[in-house]
Amino acid sequence: MGSCLTCFKAPPNPTAGNVGVCGGAVSGPDAAVIDPDVAVHETDDLLAASPIRMTSLGSDRKSGGSFKKTLLNGNLGALPDGSTVPGKDLATQISDNDLNKLFEEYKDSQEDAILSEGIERLCCDLGYKPDDFAILVLAWRLDASQMCQFTKSEFIQGLQQMNAASIDDIKTRLRQIIDKLSATGDESEDFKQLYRFTFRFGLEPGHRILSLDMAVSLWRLVFTVHTPDILPRWLNFLEQHQNIRGVPKDTWNMFLNFVETCDITQYDDTEAWPSLFDDFVEYEQERMKAVAAAALAANSSKSDGTGDGGGGPDEDDNNNDYNS
Repeated sequence: MGSCLTCFKAPPNPTAGNVGVCGGAVSGPDAAVIDPDVAVHETDDLLAASPIRMTSLGSDRKSGGSFKKTLLNGNLGALPDGSTVPGKDLATQISDNDLNKLFEEYKDSQEDAILSEGIERLCCDLGYKPDDFAILVLAWRLDASQMCQFTKSEFIQGLQQMNAASIDDIKTRLRQIIDKLSATGDESEDFKQLYRFTFRFGLEPGHRILSLDMAVSLWRLVFTVHTPDILPRWLNFLEQHQNIRGVPKDTWNMFLNFVETCDITQYDDTEAWPSLFDDFVEYEQERMKAVAAAALAANSSKSDGTGDGGGGPDEDDNNNDYNS
């Protein structure tokens, strides 16, 4: 939805301040690239399965290309439970006149589209903030092509498929969709469709990769209802390495498989993971060794009586062991 900073703002970034979801990509000849390997071929598909099915990443939890326009297996019009309004064909369930009136309430005065100001008013009427997960879901169901903009065809056709002709209808459908996403988990086909859409939605026009800030913001947003245990550590790693040029589509797509299948203690760097994942695992393994060494030192000082004066070693251990 453009290059505005007023809508789809990301949740606060604890290390870099507020990051707008419409940020620009980090580029330039002097930018170091930690993840240079945009795959030889790109695909909208997530990996069907990892070569090795593992538990989780050290926890208890077991750039371009066309987007496939048919979402939810070609049944965008179905309600989340797969049903439609009984006795009515989808095309006749709602009035085009009603949809046009609704569009006119929010459209820009100069362009035949709903832009930043209209989207903010729409969000307000729906009872959500522009950076809420529900608004990402709405953009997905409208198949919006870019941030800060709903074209007339996207808005009207998307609401037709949702079978929603009023603000109350949209509220109801969004609640149903979010409830289904919450219940089915991040391995469901619905969530995978939303996850793939989010990458394309966040791209700046003409770009093939997400900027680092954009990717971090969107990972936080898309995992709102299902947050992988490893996500805070992954985002911390990215924020500590601002020289990463960006996140290509294959890396974005494979991250979902990565969090589902990988155990950092058994990670095999010969598997076909992006090099950015290799760098992350190496970073985490070194961090975990440092944490273990600090814990061992703390225990040793307590056993010989040198640590009775205070909690210095324990404090260092807590500072190092972020989100473990």
